[in-house]
Amino acid sequence: MAEFGPVTCAGCGLLCDDVNVDDSGDGVRLSPSCGLGAGWFAERLRVSNGDLAATVDGEPTDVESALARAVEILRSARRPMLYGFKGATVEDARAAVALADRLGALVSTQDLAGAWPGAPAVPLRGASTATLGDIRDRSQVVVIWREDPETTHPRLLERLGFGGSSARSGAARTMVVIDDRDTPTTEHADLRLSWPSERDLEALTSLDVLQRGLALPSGEHSTELRGLMDRIGAVPHTAFVYGPGLTGGAGGQRRALALHELVRAMCHDRHVVTLELPAAAGTRSADDVLAWQSGYGGTVDFAGGHPESVAATQPLDDVDVTLLVERGPGGAGEIALGSLAAGPEVEVWIRTAAAGVSATGTAHRLDGVPLALQAPRSDVAPSAAAVLSRLLAEIGP
Repeated sequence: MAEFGPVTCAGCGLLCDDVNVDDSGDGVRLSPSCGLGAGWFAERLRVSNGDLAATVDGEPTDVESALARAVEILRSARRPMLYGFKGATVEDARAAVALADRLGALVSTQDLAGAWPGAPAVPLRGASTATLGDIRDRSQVVVIWREDPETTHPRLLERLGFGGSSARSGAARTMVVIDDRDTPTTEHADLRLSWPSERDLEALTSLDVLQRGLALPSGEHSTELRGLMDRIGAVPHTAFVYGPGLTGGAGGQRRALALHELVRAMCHDRHVVTLELPAAAGTRSADDVLAWQSGYGGTVDFAGGHPESVAATQPLDDVDVTLLVERGPGGAGEIALGSLAAGPEVEVWIRTAAAGVSATGTAHRLDGVPLALQAPRSDVAPSAAAVLSRLLAEIGP
């Protein structure tokens, strides 16, 4: 199969559904062109039906033997956890939550490495959100906060109406980029504000002071912040685009909470929305499923027989078995399910069909819109949802 399309590309959370793929030459090329998407397809198209189906302790085996060993491990687990989901579909996440409920396990869609970012902000304050089309058609000021979508989500600016065929004509629009790095995105900014990331919380609380009509003490960035607030106050619709650059690391969710509190206060006299850029395409889908089925997103604990949101700083202290669901290569996990090979420390690994290449499914775009993933290439490997459902059936009540 040399050429196929149009299909949906899950190389990033933008989930472009107008992509044509050509792998007839030395490499994979996409139309419209996108290096990130080409790399995503290339990784998954290289996997063939003749590749390993599963491993146990690093040794090749068949799927049935690997499933049997995985069931043994999960049955004996005192504190299991399911995590990852970066390449997962809605169907994968549904099966994972059902298995976690049966096991009394932790489920996490977040990256738990590094400093704890804090209790999730959205359940505490909620979020004002919008679709890409809503931002494109209505937002006259778009503030991109410490993100580089030109690299991480290459067609986002075009989809938001800045350049390309989606560019809006008529009303003037302003793209504000807040970042102290020089990135491809900052080159497109109409206005660039620059301060170190550790000043983000101070900047957000200062903007909150200004929107309440209070005087802001003179400071290093007070003039810039007043100018930004003047621009927002002069238009009826504004959008804030943010992601791991704001919410990652120690105190990240406190910064997210400050942003959502600011947006909520601004909405009293204008329309202000947010658009979060997920770290991976599957993260949004898994977060939505977890919220539907448990009432919470992020990290949820089923150990008590009912779902509880996890806000502890060390949720992994007593975890003894992990099950990694559809994450990229190299991820640690005692049991791993993925279309790409996992690291040598994995005790059981089962290869799954890659959603969007050799398995169908549903994924949620970064603005929550559901899109179908096609399977232009066949594969004998099962989907992650099928494997998780088998584990649920084998473990029993």
